[in-house]
Amino acid sequence: MSRSRITSVVVLVFWISLSVGVLSLLVAAIETRNAKPCSDVQITIGGVKDALFVDQQDVRKMLMGVSGTMIGKPLKDFDLQRMEDTLESEPWISNAELFFDNNRVLQVKVTEKEPVARIFTVTGNSFYIDTALSRLPLNNKFTPRLPVFTGFPSDRKRWKGKDSLLMTEVKDISLHLLTDPFWMAQIDQVDIDAGRNFQMVPKVGKHVVNFGNGEDIDKKFRKLYIFYRDVISKTGWSRYGEINVGYKGQVVATRKDVQAVRADTVVARQWMVQMIRNLKAEAMKDTFNTKKVTTTRIKEQQL
Repeated sequence: MSRSRITSVVVLVFWISLSVGVLSLLVAAIETRNAKPCSDVQITIGGVKDALFVDQQDVRKMLMGVSGTMIGKPLKDFDLQRMEDTLESEPWISNAELFFDNNRVLQVKVTEKEPVARIFTVTGNSFYIDTALSRLPLNNKFTPRLPVFTGFPSDRKRWKGKDSLLMTEVKDISLHLLTDPFWMAQIDQVDIDAGRNFQMVPKVGKHVVNFGNGEDIDKKFRKLYIFYRDVISKTGWSRYGEINVGYKGQVVATRKDVQAVRADTVVARQWMVQMIRNLKAEAMKDTFNTKKVTTTRIKEQQL
């Protein structure tokens, strides 16, 4: 065997021995650390402001149900995977991560689900949904202020086909309401009719808004807002019994005396222009009458 080959073998043996030694030390250090006790438990809850539905006491109770007393217990006796699975089995928790930091503190990171709508089915059952369309049970800790939808046609825990599409439309409409303070203040609840269309019941005004299906949400709310601003604000909130924004490019309003009134956005603007003209004409008429009266009084004084 040549000298260079012998040198290569020696070097290789050296590095292998060094690696084994380092690995042995690392394993020993880990075993020593794992034999030490847990010094504390720190629980952090995110996902929803103020931890509305699951608090630290709830999380600690679930963890103790799996692991018993945690502080003072050797790290090697913790089954972190089982503890994570237990937390994630809670309907209001979407994700849980557990690990020990360098100070042997058990760090518990929990992400709470955030509801976006409350649903009532045709049978009267009620629950929440989140953005992932997970079905969430009612919670005694807190009742959030959310858009309310009634008349959902299914009580199934998992939706398929038409029910899944309808629930997606519910979520989309609800998210639009939640991001707009005006509509959150105005829309009291949303009813789902037999045709799977949405009818909105406002807080102000004795009318129903026929919204149609869950398509073109932004455009429909925009048309409704324009109608409120340019028509309802002038005629009063009690003149119409139904406002339909389900038609493309127009709003169909039905008066309570059953006379149909069609008012698309163009007509609304024309109506507004005409009102301005009428106001200007009235103002000019008042000015003319004032000048006439003043002239008459001057003549009377001269006499």
